[in-house]
Parts: sequence; C-alpha cells; structure tokens
Amino acid sequence: MFEAVGREYWGRFFAMLRHKLAPGGRACIQSITIRDDLFERYVRSTDFIQQYIFPGGLLPSRSAFRAEAREAGLEIVGERAFGADYAETLRRWRTRFLAREAEVRGLGFDTRFVRIWEFYLAYCQAAFATGNTDVVQFTLRRPR
Repeated sequence: MFEAVGREYWGRFFAMLRHKLAPGGRACIQSITIRDDLFERYVRSTDFIQQYIFPGGLLPSRSAFRAEAREAGLEIVGERAFGADYAETLRRWRTRFLAREAEVRGLGFDTRFVRIWEFYLAYCQAAFATGNTDVVQFTLRRPR
C-alpha cells in the first residue's frame, strides 16, 4: 500500500528501496494511483478517504510515482494496471458486506460504521470504474 506511505516520506521510501536492492535487483510495488490530470488538485485538498479511512495517505499519480523512483536512482522496467478488475472486486465486497449486515451489527458495529463502510466501497468502486483511480504494479530495478 504505497499510497499509505505519505508524500513527505516518498523520497526516503525510494532511497531505502534502492539501498536495499542489490545492483540489478528488482522490486514490485503496488499502488493505487490517481489520474495525472487530477493529481495537483487532489494534493491540495482532503477527500473522503483521507478524512475517514486512511488519514495521512495520498495516492500518487503514475507520473509522480515514476518521478520519485527515478530521482532515487531506480529504473521503471514494467507497469501493470488493473483498476477495472478492482472495481468489480469492490462491487462484490460491497454486495457481500451488505448481505451480512446483521452479522456486522452483531459484532458491535453501529449504523454510522455500516454507512461509512458501504459508502467507502461504493466510492472506490466508482473511482476505479470511471478510471479516476487505478491499481498499478510497478516493477523497479536498481541499475547495475
């Protein structure tokens, strides 16, 4: 969950990754990303997820991720995106969650929690389905 690292730590994260990789070594980092054209506005605000689900988190754009990795001396040698598949996963999670609402409440969770969690799942599903967010596996390599 690179998106949970926090922007102020991105440089240190990539520098440490480079330090820990042997020359020619590879690492695969998965991150939820936001569209490049939405990134600057997103950085200047706080959305629902930052407010209620992952305080301190920040989705990188693909360009921002690449730039930070390159600045640390890492090469991007592969990218695999699968946000549309993740939209379907979120749809299924939401359906199953709602089908078991009584069990969730039986565990002590209240209406506020149920509504926030349902909204979170629907919000994310919509973002992935529309392409505003994506899930990307970046393969990085430390040069020889």
